Amino acid sequence: MRAVILAAGEGSRIRSHFKEPKPLINLLGLSLLERSILTLRECGIIDFVIVTGYAEKEIMASLGDGSKYKVHITYLHNPEWRKGNGTSAAAFQKISLPQEKFILTMADHVYNLETVKAFVQAAASISHEEILLAADKRLDKVWDLPEATKIQSEGQKAIKLGKTLSVYNAVDCGLFVGTEALLQALAEAANRQQYNLTDAVNILAEEGKVKLFSVAADWVDADDLASLRQAEKILLKSALPGKDGLISRTINRKFSLPATKVLSRTAITPNQVTLISFLAALAAAACFALQQPLLGGLLAQISSIIDGIDGEIARLKFLKSNYGSLFDAILDRYADFFIIIGMAWSWFAKAGSLAVLFVSAAALTGMPMSMLLKEKYHSLTGKVYLPWQDDGLLELLPANRDGRLFIIMLGGVLNLIPATLVILAVVTHLQAVGRLIKLRKLL
Repeated sequence: MRAVILAAGEGSRIRSHFKEPKPLINLLGLSLLERSILTLRECGIIDFVIVTGYAEKEIMASLGDGSKYKVHITYLHNPEWRKGNGTSAAAFQKISLPQEKFILTMADHVYNLETVKAFVQAAASISHEEILLAADKRLDKVWDLPEATKIQSEGQKAIKLGKTLSVYNAVDCGLFVGTEALLQALAEAANRQQYNLTDAVNILAEEGKVKLFSVAADWVDADDLASLRQAEKILLKSALPGKDGLISRTINRKFSLPATKVLSRTAITPNQVTLISFLAALAAAACFALQQPLLGGLLAQISSIIDGIDGEIARLKFLKSNYGSLFDAILDRYADFFIIIGMAWSWFAKAGSLAVLFVSAAALTGMPMSMLLKEKYHSLTGKVYLPWQDDGLLELLPANRDGRLFIIMLGGVLNLIPATLVILAVVTHLQAVGRLIKLRKLL
């Protein structure tokens, strides 16, 4: 399936605020057009048609043939782009194939990735005589509702669309599964001297040929500065993983997301952030070993916060990789090891007791169990283990990595190294045993 992205407009409402054309405005490290392409690439689409108009040369120079994104891009110039976006959509008729289905979207719309994935999967259910339109029925969630294209619908079919509808129960999200029927309707609308995409969709709606796909996540038409800021919020929220522990959700992300917002605009890579987090953990270990527990504890927590930034950047900029996940996991284990050794050295230097050996060994053994159990569960079932969903009361144990580093931070600040190591040994093994009992029923 091909994707057609309309990028022909002038963007007059926002043009005065940026040097670059609207489709090339940078949003958290990627241009709006790049973000559209990479979102659809994650859905399995690698063949793109970009319809240009106002900024044809700039767009072509920026994107090239698409090889740097591992996709193929074909450009179509629409000299009549000023008439309306319907003329841009109709331009695809020149190269469309018989009975072809295609994804049609706008260069300046920002969506949650999971929404687009579900929408692309739904394309299979559409016949060549109809189209599918993403629609948001959560009217209280729609950004800038007065400017949105409203939809009057019955069930899962659109009856009428328009910005000035007084009776409506959904909003057009600007994401379509197009077919020959849409291209024919665009031609018919043009014959009536109607040049907006909505005009063609209304022709099909009158015939009951516009099916609706209900959107359940936030999206935005980035048409002005305020909507761009809203798009940033949506994307940053979508960068959060579902497998976060309690400390990450309630504390760490309040610091990591603002940092990610800044760092995403730079050339720093997720693996480089992973390495910085590891170095912060090594510094924490050294501080503990040198009898500087306050600084050691604070550095351990800073390492924990930075450890979330690499994943956020990877998800925001579509830089996730299998090697990156492995690199992060291995350095996390080494970081935990060195911090525990640093704390154990600090305790032994003061007490010289064999208890240090046994407690530290118990803590070191328990530290990787959280990750090991989650990874083994995933390999056996194909499902991601989500602590907030699957742990139940076990989530209250601060035994996931974010919780363990938080305990280490508190132990350093309060200068309670022996107690901290004992607590780490106890909570990690309690969680491991609790999960084993819980998963026995599931597996």
